[in-house]
Amino acid sequence: MSPPPYPRKDHTMAWNDSTTPFDIDPGEQHHRPMTIVVEPNGGSAQIQFRDSGGNWVTPDAAEYTLTQAGPTRVERANTPPIRIIATGAAKFEVTLNT
Repeated sequence: MSPPPYPRKDHTMAWNDSTTPFDIDPGEQHHRPMTIVVEPNGGSAQIQFRDSGGNWVTPDAAEYTLTQAGPTRVERANTPPIRIIATGAAKFEVTLNT
């Protein structure tokens, strides 16, 4: 089961690992950018989209696989639903920018 989409009801941020994907549905907050903070620990955080079969996939372009420690700003305007996952021992946190 996936964590609830952002913003979480209690408005808190949480670190996610390979057992906790983070789903972001399109909606009223979807026009705002987000920041993903990554602790790679030898893994990565990946930004995924759904393919025509409804499966979550990570595009081949390098900007969808975050391997460097620290924050990355991601523009979300006009994008479909997004899922962020961790691979290996990586951890990440998502913040919606205001």
